[in-house]
Amino acid sequence: MGSNPAPSSPPPILRASPANMASAGGVLSKEQLLCPICLDVFRLPVSTPCGHNFCRDCIQRYWQSLHLTQCPVCKHRFYMAPDLKVNTFISEVASHFTENECEIDVVDQAAGEVSCDVCIGKRVKAFRSCLDCLASFCETHLEPHHVVSMLKKHSLISPTMRMQERICKKHEKLLDWFCTTDQSFVCHVCTKTDHRGHHIVRIEDESRHRRAQIVKMNVRVQEMISCRRQTVFEINQAESLQIFQKLIQILLKSQAEVVEAMKTKHGQVQSNYVGAVRRALRRAASELEEAVKAEVKRLCAAECERGRRFAVDVTLDSESAHPKLVISENKKEVYHGDVAVRHPADPQRFYPCVSVLGKEGFSSGRFYFEVQVKGKTEWDVGVALESVQRKGGNWMNPDRGYWTLGMREEGKYWALSSPPVCVPLVDPPQRVGVYVDVGWGQVSFYNPDSLTHIYSFTGYSFSGRLLPHLNPHRNHSGVNSAPLIILPVNM
Repeated sequence: MGSNPAPSSPPPILRASPANMASAGGVLSKEQLLCPICLDVFRLPVSTPCGHNFCRDCIQRYWQSLHLTQCPVCKHRFYMAPDLKVNTFISEVASHFTENECEIDVVDQAAGEVSCDVCIGKRVKAFRSCLDCLASFCETHLEPHHVVSMLKKHSLISPTMRMQERICKKHEKLLDWFCTTDQSFVCHVCTKTDHRGHHIVRIEDESRHRRAQIVKMNVRVQEMISCRRQTVFEINQAESLQIFQKLIQILLKSQAEVVEAMKTKHGQVQSNYVGAVRRALRRAASELEEAVKAEVKRLCAAECERGRRFAVDVTLDSESAHPKLVISENKKEVYHGDVAVRHPADPQRFYPCVSVLGKEGFSSGRFYFEVQVKGKTEWDVGVALESVQRKGGNWMNPDRGYWTLGMREEGKYWALSSPPVCVPLVDPPQRVGVYVDVGWGQVSFYNPDSLTHIYSFTGYSFSGRLLPHLNPHRNHSGVNSAPLIILPVNM
């Protein structure tokens, strides 16, 4: 037999902490004692065939509201509603917590660290707050609430600084009821005076009801999102089919012309057949080429317009600019000057690379901005990671944190990848649109004047904030003195 604890030692107290939960429940943690639907301690917990646990009433109401028998956690569907049996082990552990008045708070209500109101001098972190005493206690000073019969009935919650907010200002009683008629917290006296005849429920019941509503709302939102995605997929699929059906119609038309030519010229020299087929194929190839060009132009224009809807207002960060770069007062223009401005040594300033970054950075979502490059013979425009190396020689490519499009003296355009890719352009752009989808890992460049696509970097995972990156290059005795200008995007 194990030895009993000394008589002077207080009986072991079960508290709502992960360690004591594990002790009480064997291998169960705090999260495993919460129903995924109502987010409260299990009441008559049942297990589904897929292995997840819920309150019996919660899972039955969930199935009735959706008219669909599936697991709310893993979305596994059941052909028939399973025969749910109470999980006696989890039920006993949950009951043990309820009997010992252990409250599991899903949301931490404490704003900052709450100290014990009894401890004098050194601040000691509070373990629980008492709604009846209107005070917070450390573990030592909380002990009477576990051993004194009168104090055992007090309501203990996670440490909170706003104790007075839980007290009725009119009657100085605990706000432990909720009036659904007036949508307000009330005390016991309020229910018999100002709120007599109103629909009154316990705060715990209202909280449980609202949590269940939030879960149902989330389910509906997820279903709406899934439905919307399916609709978008079907629209895109239908559009793709229309495009290829149009191309197929061109081929079928040419095939019919060849068949007709062969019928009318039956019995003539075979070379005439070959000539007829050759002319039909050339005509079909020409029509196909024109049709493909038209569709590509239409899709590029739609893609560019869609990207422009994510336009953002960005400015230049003068503290990152090379000493010979001149930034306009509105932080929208930059060009290379002949005289370097003396600045204190700063690791954030580019040198010798003639670059400047944007002030605004983006770590999620999508954004778009436009830069005027008119009148320049050399330039680089794109985005860069905030963490790029700004000192010493700097090769601009994705491996070094740059996703950039550039123009050089010979009038050629380059996507500065590893290695650089020459981008042949029929119409030299006067301005360049930069579209970034951070989540998709995409950086695309467009000519907003002709609504054409120039180049795209795709499939990247960005390791930090992205900033606009502009490099006007050296002015070459005035030949390349025109500024790069961040333009407003007019839809």
